[in-house]
Amino acid sequence: MAESSKEAWDEVGERFAVFGRALAARYKQLEQERGATTEEDKRKLEEAIQTVTRTLDQAFTSLGDTIRDPRAKDGLKDAARSVGDALGVTFSEVSEEVRKRVRRSPEPPSRPDAGDEPEA
Repeated sequence: MAESSKEAWDEVGERFAVFGRALAARYKQLEQERGATTEEDKRKLEEAIQTVTRTLDQAFTSLGDTIRDPRAKDGLKDAARSVGDALGVTFSEVSEEVRKRVRRSPEPPSRPDAGDEPEA
């Protein structure tokens, strides 16, 4: 387990890099099995993979940097607290509504005693 958030996010980046290499290897294997694609197709695919890789790297780096920022961390705690408060209020309102409906519902018809029922 990583000892710091930086190490943890570095590990995330490395895991995605490993996945990317496996994806590239599988792609090359299929290319050999199915026949070569055009150079234009290869170029477009490589550009797309590079774009995805850069975007993921930027997203995870931003997330890691933000999580390490004390103000952002406080903001995240406040947001989590707000979610907890909202859930608490919602459950309270739902519970009250259930209690109201239970009080309003007519009592179910009484069942005859089990001894009064014919045996099967």
